[in-house]
Amino acid sequence: MSPSIPQPSLTEPSASDPSVPDPSLLPLAVGIIELAAGCLSIALPNAFDPYPEAVRQLARGGMAFVAGGVFTLLSYAARSRWSGRVPLGLAALGAFPLILAAAVALVRSHVWMLPLVSAILGIGVLVDAWQPVERPDGTARRLPAIAALAAVLMVLNGTMALGAPALFRLRPTLALLRYLPYLGGGLIGGAVVLILGWVAPRFRTVSQVVAALPLVGLAILLAQAGRWPGILSYGLIGVLLAAEPRIHDLLRQRMVQRREGPRHVTDYELATEVASWGFVLLVAIAGSVESPDSRRLALAVLALTTSLITFIWFHVLSVRGAGLTRTVQGIAISSLLVAVLVEISGGLSSHYFFVYFLPIIALAWTQAPQTIVVPLIIPLVSLPVDLVLALRSGGGDGRMLLSIAVARAGGLLLVSGFAYMLARRHVVAQNRVRETHQQLQAVVSHMAEGLVTTDEYGRVTLCNPVARILLGESSNTPGAMLTEILPLRGADGNSLKAGEHPVRRALAGQNVPWERCTIPTPQGGTMPLAVSATPLSDKRGTGGAIILLRDVRGEVETERVRDDFFFIASHELRTPLTIMKGNLEMALEGAPAGPLKITLEDALQSVMRLTRMVNDFLDAASLEHGVIALRLEDAHLPDLVRQAMETMRPDAERKGLAVTYRTAPGLPSVRIDVERALQVLLNVLGNSVRYTNAGQIEIWHEVRDGAVETLVRDTGIGVAPEQQDRLFARFGQVERGLRRGSGGTGLGLYISRKLAEQMGGTVVLKQSAPGQGSTFALVLPTAGGAGAGR
Repeated sequence: MSPSIPQPSLTEPSASDPSVPDPSLLPLAVGIIELAAGCLSIALPNAFDPYPEAVRQLARGGMAFVAGGVFTLLSYAARSRWSGRVPLGLAALGAFPLILAAAVALVRSHVWMLPLVSAILGIGVLVDAWQPVERPDGTARRLPAIAALAAVLMVLNGTMALGAPALFRLRPTLALLRYLPYLGGGLIGGAVVLILGWVAPRFRTVSQVVAALPLVGLAILLAQAGRWPGILSYGLIGVLLAAEPRIHDLLRQRMVQRREGPRHVTDYELATEVASWGFVLLVAIAGSVESPDSRRLALAVLALTTSLITFIWFHVLSVRGAGLTRTVQGIAISSLLVAVLVEISGGLSSHYFFVYFLPIIALAWTQAPQTIVVPLIIPLVSLPVDLVLALRSGGGDGRMLLSIAVARAGGLLLVSGFAYMLARRHVVAQNRVRETHQQLQAVVSHMAEGLVTTDEYGRVTLCNPVARILLGESSNTPGAMLTEILPLRGADGNSLKAGEHPVRRALAGQNVPWERCTIPTPQGGTMPLAVSATPLSDKRGTGGAIILLRDVRGEVETERVRDDFFFIASHELRTPLTIMKGNLEMALEGAPAGPLKITLEDALQSVMRLTRMVNDFLDAASLEHGVIALRLEDAHLPDLVRQAMETMRPDAERKGLAVTYRTAPGLPSVRIDVERALQVLLNVLGNSVRYTNAGQIEIWHEVRDGAVETLVRDTGIGVAPEQQDRLFARFGQVERGLRRGSGGTGLGLYISRKLAEQMGGTVVLKQSAPGQGSTFALVLPTAGGAGAGR
């Protein structure tokens, strides 16, 4: 019977949730009224003698009202954690005895006050549980449910007192009927005051206190008439209405503390509260079956006392800073209540001795095995005392009593020892988990990248310090949608489509490798960011996503400096290379003989190779800066393909490669920049020649979706699947050593794709496998066509 021991949570702790449900006093008032009425009928059946016979018979089922009160109070406890069917179902079980009592009393006894109160209380509980959970918004609260119910009661009773006072039927004290007109006016006036307090929130507290006075007055009149259920109903509603502001604040504070606590703490608290209400039901059952009136009275008082302690302990008392001490205190109180039940119901001969095991098991759950001695001391002390008292009274056989005491003490020790071992084992396992959690938390906190995890809906569940810096203050919002606090744009600054966001793709089950994106900054600019996302699946197959964030401002600046260097260096190298090439060609025109000619030819080849590399650097830099202008015109691809083949023929023949070209009749013209399209074809065809050592190269065309695909298939070394994404990246090198030996810069395919995209097409790798060659496709839109697909 305790909130539990605060323990470190295995998940990232969150701040106080501002969407805590607004607590309602109505189910509390109705639950306590039902419990009090049920306990009263169990303890003092004669208290219902002033009522008609049908009502007296109904009161004999006091256990039903106790159960109704327990279910009503459980609906309040469940509503602080769930919404929907669970609280509504419990509220329906709690309201059933009230609605049944209203129907029976009205049909069989033709009384009005009891059916009126019972029906309004039962319907009020159902409406309160059914309505949407109220969320506090920092402004004045809505009209409290208990105030609404009190207003309805006051209007109906006031109207009845003024219009039909005989319906109160307050015999044998009919003299009190002369006060009913004044009371009726007071009740209606109290309802008006409540409504005015709702309209003017500043006077709400005063209005509730004033409106409670007529209800208390009606309870006093009913007390003089001996109508105990009416006293409980109207009196308790009046008192709670007056104290509602203060009690509401206490209940809300307790709800907030429950929401802030770790999940396993709230689980333990809910379980122990349910066990406490189960104990109340057990005591009420014991009181219903006991024959001596003194025992029935004692058990009814015990049930009501336990109910009040349970409600105050779990919903009113603050647990801020509470720990093991409070847990042990709650278990000690529970053990004392169990001891009272056992002693009242017969001591050694009690049928309820097994309830002693519940506090022991509850403490084992708290991972505090050393405290199990607390609920063990009370029964071990009471057993010899009961034995001595039984022997002195001379009742029963001494050997039998001794055997009962020894057996029960042995059972208690056995259960306590087993619970202690389980608790110790749990503590060891929990310490290991905690150490692992601390290590993991240290690793996550010191990561260079930002780490964010989400649930299956994309809400943030964990955010390390680096990610908080990148995401800003919005990352501290509990349950924030990551797609909202991480408004990614493409590397070009354009907004991403809904399905292109890395978080959404990861939630859909797709692994997202590192992608360069940008996010807006508070100053109105943008910041480059690299993002990677991985699905995080649980047993159900949907568990959220893991997102890695990296600030790449330094990388972008380094790339800019590098591009500027290459651009400037390449531009400065182009002029001397052109001069060297011209001089070498002039020297070769003089027909030098022997070794000099070979030397000049090798030098010319090296200069031409270096010139191509410089041109690649310049093209790549120009594409990045967007300074390449295209002159688009309608052209036929076969002419360009033959020109590219003629250019690459010497290299292919030198390696013994067969290059074949299958033209397609009726091939449509394409809209291209002829010079740049030829450059792309040379890059793609040259790539195949460079990485094919034997076999052949095939070229053909296909027309589809308003575009012409020029396919180049070789029998070269091929590309492994894990390396294919690097083919079209700047300076991407699949085989570094081979690429160096083959003279590649890592820019050819990158430049080709960029140029093709500027012409409305693209360059893609259709298929490739190590040792089985590759097939590349240059996709270009037809003249007047719809464009190329990607």
